[in-house]
Amino acid sequence: MGNWVVNHWFSVLFLVVWLGLNVFLFVDAFLKYEKADKYYYTRKILGSTLACARASALCLNFNSMLILLPVCRNLLSFLRGTCSFCSRTLRKQLDHNLTFHKLVAYMICLHTAIHIIAHLFNFDCYSRSRQATDGSLASILSSLSHDEKKGEPHPHITPTVYMFTVTFDMVLSSVNSNLFLFLLIKK
Repeated sequence: MGNWVVNHWFSVLFLVVWLGLNVFLFVDAFLKYEKADKYYYTRKILGSTLACARASALCLNFNSMLILLPVCRNLLSFLRGTCSFCSRTLRKQLDHNLTFHKLVAYMICLHTAIHIIAHLFNFDCYSRSRQATDGSLASILSSLSHDEKKGEPHPHITPTVYMFTVTFDMVLSSVNSNLFLFLLIKK
């Protein structure tokens, strides 16, 4: 165990810093949306799921920025060969580039799941507040933009159909963007 720590201390430090940044970004964004006064009324309608969705979206953006860096061949060649500050320890870390790429992909999957689930709860909370007739603040706020003369925008769309449409749209756009990135990288 002692030799492993001596040999891989930089990899462990790098992963701890990366995980720490993810935790910091999530907690900071969560507290921002959970405590800020300008989101008070939105929190009354949606609860804490707004903060959870926004925090996971920030972590998704951060990790999406990082996912292609470990597989940029020109950048890795530059850091290995031409940089004078590239020590043996850093070169060892650069040899684990695919492992880090996979870890970032797993983190993206985790935050995507959190983000989707939070939005499903957002929809549920909003739907309940729209249907509430108890005069609570959430029901009053959610009905502010509702015009009785116009009716619902799509009366034939039930919440189940709407959730299926939203989920299908998210999957389709994800496949589209991943296909685009795949074609872009293959060139």
